[in-house]
Amino acid sequence: MLAVKDILFVHYTCPQVDKQVNLWTHFNVITFTLNGKKTYHHGGKSWVLSDDSLLFLKRSAYTQEMDDFTGWEVLAFYFQDDYLKQVFNEYRRYLPLNDLPETQKDVFISLKANERIRASFSGMLPYFKQAGAPPEDLLEMKFRELLFNIYADPGNKGLLAYVNTLIDQYKIPLWQVMESNYMFNLTIPEYARMAQRSVSAFKREFYAHYRTTPGRWLTLRRLEHAKLLLESSRKSIGEIGYESGFENISHFSRVFKQKYGVSPMQARKTINQAAVLHPS
Repeated sequence: MLAVKDILFVHYTCPQVDKQVNLWTHFNVITFTLNGKKTYHHGGKSWVLSDDSLLFLKRSAYTQEMDDFTGWEVLAFYFQDDYLKQVFNEYRRYLPLNDLPETQKDVFISLKANERIRASFSGMLPYFKQAGAPPEDLLEMKFRELLFNIYADPGNKGLLAYVNTLIDQYKIPLWQVMESNYMFNLTIPEYARMAQRSVSAFKREFYAHYRTTPGRWLTLRRLEHAKLLLESSRKSIGEIGYESGFENISHFSRVFKQKYGVSPMQARKTINQAAVLHPS
C-alpha cells in the first residue's frame, strides 16, 4: 500500500475466504481488475469485475461475492470528494461536459478503460515493488493523470455527471446515505463516518429529518425490507435476516415478532398458504 495526502494506493490479490462478505468504505474508490473475477452487489443490482474492468464506488456499504474458480488481483485508489472536485474544476475546460446524463442513484458507476487509462494503471505497478516509497509528488501526479484520463473519455460521462452534482453540494444528503445502506449491519459511528459527519452532528441531523433515532429507524426500515423479501422471494429466513442488516437469526426473529405479532417462519407459512388458496 502507498499513500499521499488523503489518497491510498492499493495493489493486492484478494484474500477473501467466505463466499460473500459485507464491506463498507468512507472513501470513494476506483478499482481496476488486473485479473480474476469478483461480483459486487448493492440495492438488488450486481456489477461483475473481470479482467480490465474499471469501476467507481461512492462511499457506501456493499456485498462482495467471491468467484468459485478464480482469484482477484486488483489495483485500487481510495480518496475523498474534495479530490474528485479539485481535479474536475482544474481541468473542466478539457472535459466532455456537453449532454451529461442524469445522475444515477447507484453507488457503483461502471467506467470505460481506454488505452491511455490502462497504460496509467500499468505505469503505477512498478512503484509497489520498488524498495522505499516513491516521492509523494510523483505519486499524486500519476493519480491526477489517471483521474483526468478517466474524466476525459466520453464513455465516462456518468462519473462526470456525478462529480458535477458534488460541486454545488457541501455534503451528500444524510437521507441518501441511509436509504442506500440501511440493509448493512453497521454501527452508528460507521454510518456517521460514511456520511462525513461527526456522531453528534449525524444524530442531530438524523432526528431533524426522520423525527426518530437512528437505531429505531434502522430497525423499522430493516423489518419493512425483510417483510418484503418474505412476501416476494424464496430466500431462506437466514438469508433474509442477513440481507436486511440484522446481526443474527435470533435477533431478527425477536424484533420481527415484536413488530408483526408472528415470527418470520410463521409469516412465511401464512404467505405460502395464501398463495395456495389464491393462486395468481
